[in-house]
Amino acid sequence: MLATSPPTLAFGQDQAPDQAFAPRSGRLSALAIDKSFLANRVLKRVSLSLSPGEVHTLMGENGAGKSTLFRVLAGIHRPDAGTITLDAAPLDLRNPHAAQAQGIYLVPQEPALMGELSVAENMYLGMLPTHGIPARINWRSIRTSAQTALHTLGLDIDVRDDARHLSIAQQQLVECAKALLRGCRIILFDEPTSPLTSREVGFLFGIIRRLRDDGYTLGFISHRMDEVMDISDRISVLRDGAVTDEVDRTGFDRARLVSAMVGRSLSFDRKRIHRAGVGTPALTVRGLTHPTAFRAIDLDVHPGEIVGFAGLIGAGRTEIAEAICGLREKSAGTVMLNGQDITTASIPHIIEAGLVYVPEDRARHGAILPMSIRDNATAGQITRLQRGVGLLDRVREAEIAKQTIARFRVRARGPAQPMRELSGGNQQKIVFGKWMSTNPSVAILDEPTRGVDVGAKEDIYRLIEELSDAGMAIIVISSELEELIALCDRIVAIYAGRITAELRGAEITAASVGAAFLGAGSPPA
Repeated sequence: MLATSPPTLAFGQDQAPDQAFAPRSGRLSALAIDKSFLANRVLKRVSLSLSPGEVHTLMGENGAGKSTLFRVLAGIHRPDAGTITLDAAPLDLRNPHAAQAQGIYLVPQEPALMGELSVAENMYLGMLPTHGIPARINWRSIRTSAQTALHTLGLDIDVRDDARHLSIAQQQLVECAKALLRGCRIILFDEPTSPLTSREVGFLFGIIRRLRDDGYTLGFISHRMDEVMDISDRISVLRDGAVTDEVDRTGFDRARLVSAMVGRSLSFDRKRIHRAGVGTPALTVRGLTHPTAFRAIDLDVHPGEIVGFAGLIGAGRTEIAEAICGLREKSAGTVMLNGQDITTASIPHIIEAGLVYVPEDRARHGAILPMSIRDNATAGQITRLQRGVGLLDRVREAEIAKQTIARFRVRARGPAQPMRELSGGNQQKIVFGKWMSTNPSVAILDEPTRGVDVGAKEDIYRLIEELSDAGMAIIVISSELEELIALCDRIVAIYAGRITAELRGAEITAASVGAAFLGAGSPPA
């Protein structure tokens, strides 16, 4: 939850004395950086400078090298060539600890908290303060300073709770708080807003602006054009591992940025021609109830219809979707798929019957990162690929993976490449393609474009509409108003576990959907 009291950037007197970093803001520069992974050259003589008191944003398509560059600056990857300097002094960033000792911290794209540990323990991993002889961990100091850092970001989270109880948005904001806890004044944000609602983005941007005004050196990556235009003081564009443009705030122009990113023009004013669902529903939900998350959910989705779930994170959107798909318990209600009762069916049976769910958190629930693209792309249809006991049709597996790579324009060497080597957006495309290759009749897409660049987002929108035109019934869960307005024939507003409003056709506007997010239904005329 977000705290109601205003956040502060100052830590209290109880902060652990062991954390006596001597952080300083400075001009962090990458000079002619090269980086390759095997035969794949990701960065090509990239030069970039981040200055104090400025938010410098990297833009580019998935696979352009943005995250790799930030990981080099944060000591996670070693460059093959080039130099990193801080105020013109060369740095040897051999690992993240060395970078943090220089005051450089990377807030990762995907939260990496350990669920069985408390929030405070996660925040202090690798830097536990001790006192006395023999050394003892100062748990009181840990909890006090961790709580202060969370309050700085406006978060009302008990640091004694296990991290597994946090939402994705809360996990991401805890990762942001870790940078402040470590005293770092050069902070690199790798798509920190991708799991956040607009309200949470507003809180985070307020913090980023105050850090900038206090002289912090800030790097930022986002695929959301409106966010970039709002928060950035300077923008550098990467394409195919090279810088293609750099502009300051006075020169911001959407068409110029997109051209530098993808080399083609895109439409930002797309809006679906709404159509009403007709005929027998492909999916019918009646009285669906969970003991604590939601209650009395009634829903119909017709073939060829795109229905949006609007609501704040925690309102029950994902929980309802998981219950429909058999991933979450339900205490009452029925779910019918093409006339077949699947309320108590097993997950494999539900998938085989034609209902699939593309999850929000690809790293935890959607992708198996150590495995290959081929294994991930075909994981949804193992039974269809069996040739005998313990045997799979490897030729067919490779064909499906190649088709997925081509269809979704995935930047990859080939089907054998490990998923962990792909950018976040390309991982998302593989997860999306995995379920679409099963040819479902109903698909639930939870934040389908999270972490996807503007060019790939247009591709996914187009594909969703093509699937709808072919007769697939689709539910889209999204925290982006523009996405819901662009895609949906009908929007169902969910607030505190209940459906509070339903918008159709011309009723779907930014004002009405925004009001629905807050549980207010349609605004008065």
